[in-house]
Amino acid sequence: MQGFADSGVAETYVMEATKGKAPRKVRPYRLDYRPLIDRELTNRAMSFMERQVNEDKPFFVYLPYTATHFPTLPHPEFSGKSGNGPWADLLMQIDSYTGELLEKVEELGVSNNTIFIFTADNGPEALDFGSTNLTVETATHGSPGPWRGTLFTGFEGALRVPFVVRWPSKIAAGRSSDEVVHAMDIFPTLAKLSGGRVPTDRVIDGMDMSEFILGKQKESGRDGFIVYMGEDIFGVKWRNWKLHFKEQDAWNSQMFTYTMPRVYNLLTDPQERDNVLFPKTWVPKAALP
Repeated sequence: MQGFADSGVAETYVMEATKGKAPRKVRPYRLDYRPLIDRELTNRAMSFMERQVNEDKPFFVYLPYTATHFPTLPHPEFSGKSGNGPWADLLMQIDSYTGELLEKVEELGVSNNTIFIFTADNGPEALDFGSTNLTVETATHGSPGPWRGTLFTGFEGALRVPFVVRWPSKIAAGRSSDEVVHAMDIFPTLAKLSGGRVPTDRVIDGMDMSEFILGKQKESGRDGFIVYMGEDIFGVKWRNWKLHFKEQDAWNSQMFTYTMPRVYNLLTDPQERDNVLFPKTWVPKAALP
């Protein structure tokens, strides 16, 4: 299912489609349906998994929840449940739905042969308050914690997200790592683990992380990545260093473009405020060979 604006009509619809068939409109996607859609998406995901397993077929489920994006509207079953505001209610909701998915995998008897990944695509919502000032807004939008920045910035608060992988028969439980893994790496990694092939007729930015995830090597093999904002290169992350060519504090703030990159040591300066380019002039050359 996917929402989209119908051509020529000021209305957004939830769509449904299967391979080889034209999409059909399920219902209008209005504010009253906003708190309910993730419940339905979870139900549909579990139903799909059950059908595939019953037909002895493999399955792939990509389930991007909508809930943590603005406006923050938890399902009625979770509204007020946490006692700590709508954001905390939504966290409980997502925890609960994720637990249902895991239980369904167990119930279907395929947990040992199912790779389950929980991750996100960005940090907290694009807000207008300083990342070091925890205001009432954090009750409805979350917080980047010790990091600076939100969605639509190039700072660590926008880039760092949870990444958890569960595969009982292959991955040891309880293992954690501070190694860099990028969302782009999921495609080649899953292709390798499932016996698929990565196209060779185009550039694939992702790296195969299968050996790292399986615990066969301690390092991920990724030293860093380029930080894009739209079509602009905002910076480069390399090990514990960040190079910034452009910066903006929020989606609607002024963007600064620098003639010389700003360099931050993320170990000593997680807020990315102390430019150490001059004492660390070797970093750009090492990060940009």
